Amino acid sequence: MKVENLDVLRPESKFVKLDGKDIDVSFIPCGITFEIDDIVQELIKMNKEGIDTLDKEKQRRAFDLAIELCVAFCSRKYPEMDKKWFMDNVDPIQVKMFAGAVQDALFKSYSGIEVTGKNLKAPKKRK
Repeated sequence: MKVENLDVLRPESKFVKLDGKDIDVSFIPCGITFEIDDIVQELIKMNKEGIDTLDKEKQRRAFDLAIELCVAFCSRKYPEMDKKWFMDNVDPIQVKMFAGAVQDALFKSYSGIEVTGKNLKAPKKRK
């Protein structure tokens, strides 16, 4: 019997401490992958325009997206960490750093899929 150890594919843990909670930001759970990706893609579009050049309304939207990203990541394990909680308990620098860590995890996840996919062998054709 052959056992594939998929645990080796999981990245090294990286934790962010927020409100005394150690939050592992090293990987994106399957259950929130697409939600996180949608938010990150919208942020990327805004960053291409240059956040500093955006009007106040778009800057606020970018900030709200960063908070949505943090909430989407945290609220599965810590339901109390909703948008209101972030607005009341976290400053903009913390939001920026946390959102950046989540984005990094998403990009590493995607690059890991590409590398793993290239290393997989196609099954042999049967005659």
